[in-house]
Amino acid sequence: MSKEYVYSDYTYNSRNPLVRFSHRKRFLTALNFILKENFKNLLDYGAGDGHFLKEVSKIKTDIERVGFEPIMDNTDSEKIKYYSDVSDIKDQKYDVITCFEVLEHFNSNAQNEILENIYNLLSDDGVVIISVPIEIYFPSFIKNIIRIKYTKLDFQYIKNILKALFAMNIPEIRNEEGYIGTHLGFNYKKLELLFKKYFKIMQKKNSPMEYLPVIVNSQVFYKLKKNSSNCS
Repeated sequence: MSKEYVYSDYTYNSRNPLVRFSHRKRFLTALNFILKENFKNLLDYGAGDGHFLKEVSKIKTDIERVGFEPIMDNTDSEKIKYYSDVSDIKDQKYDVITCFEVLEHFNSNAQNEILENIYNLLSDDGVVIISVPIEIYFPSFIKNIIRIKYTKLDFQYIKNILKALFAMNIPEIRNEEGYIGTHLGFNYKKLELLFKKYFKIMQKKNSPMEYLPVIVNSQVFYKLKKNSSNCS
């Protein structure tokens, strides 16, 4: 089973209609964000299996498309170039940088490092589009109930589900070094505080039900621009 199959099977091709709808709507929301921008190149930071860049290629044929992906294997095509080491693109500048469903997999120190990387790769007038899952309050409870079939159900897991429901800290998970395989304990509101070091939040949008409150949504999108006061 390839990494690409595993990823797609649990996201935009999920057998669960609720999960499938959520992720497909996520990609549509992301495309709508970037279609409003004028740009010559785009970097997808944490490109996964390259699905988003392939969708971009269908509608934006005249731009440079680059994916940074250190975990999944991708093959370059005529339309898309992939890198697995961020140092290989450190001297480049991009008009649009996207980063979807990545930051929730790292602790705050690593999130800060990723945001600094994105800041340095972004052109002065560029925009960043970021999405992260909503893993607190009622949405977290629904998601974690669905995940029970894939997760060892024990007292600690039930305890952490309840902590997430009330947006309580789960430091034994969220302070882990390296890639964090679970979403448990991730709080997008804390991430917003990190954004302010590097960026201004220009727009915030819930998904998949844009005009409804967080309680009925599964992701949140941000459109960011460089914070001119940043002195990193």
